[in-house]
Amino acid sequence: MSEQERAYLDRLAVGVLYVKFFDVDWGEAAAGPVPMAEVEMDTQRLAGLRIVPCVFITNRTMTQLAAEAVPDLAARILKKTDELALQYAGLGIEEMQLDCDWTPSTRERYFALLEHLRAHLAARGVLLSATVRLHQYRWPEQTGVPPADRGMLMCYNVGDVESWEEENSILRAAEAGEYFAGAGKYPLPLDGALPVFGWGVLFRNDRMIRLLHGLSPRDLTDTTRFRSTAPHRFEVIKSTYLDGHYLYEGDRLRTEMPAGADLEESAGMMRKALRRTGPAYTLAFYHLDTAVMESFPEGEMVKYGW
Repeated sequence: MSEQERAYLDRLAVGVLYVKFFDVDWGEAAAGPVPMAEVEMDTQRLAGLRIVPCVFITNRTMTQLAAEAVPDLAARILKKTDELALQYAGLGIEEMQLDCDWTPSTRERYFALLEHLRAHLAARGVLLSATVRLHQYRWPEQTGVPPADRGMLMCYNVGDVESWEEENSILRAAEAGEYFAGAGKYPLPLDGALPVFGWGVLFRNDRMIRLLHGLSPRDLTDTTRFRSTAPHRFEVIKSTYLDGHYLYEGDRLRTEMPAGADLEESAGMMRKALRRTGPAYTLAFYHLDTAVMESFPEGEMVKYGW
């Protein structure tokens, strides 16, 4: 965390920081789950913040994992989380969060993993929370409800990112509203997360190739390499490198960032949904970096329910 980012948090009186400690992915060489992208933290700049360790688990890990290996994975996740928490000045942990976009085929194993983690954490007085996508919130009877103490409702990625015609796949209030409309009270107490991130979506031969995280229109102003074809849409007119990715002449790019009006409207729907599940909740914003501070200054964040 930079000094400027900490100052931004202080000006907004932020009390909680959700920190991804590591990912869990399936390692082909190891023939099993492996930790990746471990966090590095400056504990001096974290002083006074309540830290919630978050662990992202790829769905392919749960697909490959044998049911009998679930308890071992739970133990390894806890061990790695404890090691990192102790490494950074003995951070005290009150809550831990698991993030996995589970599917019908992986739900049983993933929920078993949550049950093992929750049992171990409860013995320490630590809560377990689990992320919930909008479709999982809207149709819990079909998708299942994660066996956790709390859920974190992720109000973003609502559109079809692979379609060139998509206006904004990260967040459109009208699209999000379809999930909130008619939804009943969710069986778990909920917190919620709204997006304050942007990316570029790269298309080649009419197919979505990859996401370029953090890309914005100001990164595509070089008219010798890029041509604007419509708002937030660009064509590569000269093959070039961009942020370590090689782009070919003829590639197309769509830049996406949540609009303020969509955030404000979605925040209102989110607050109503969270209040139905409990009197106290956290409204989080994903994620924190310098670009976010430039695009969403403190005055804007207040509009979204900070």
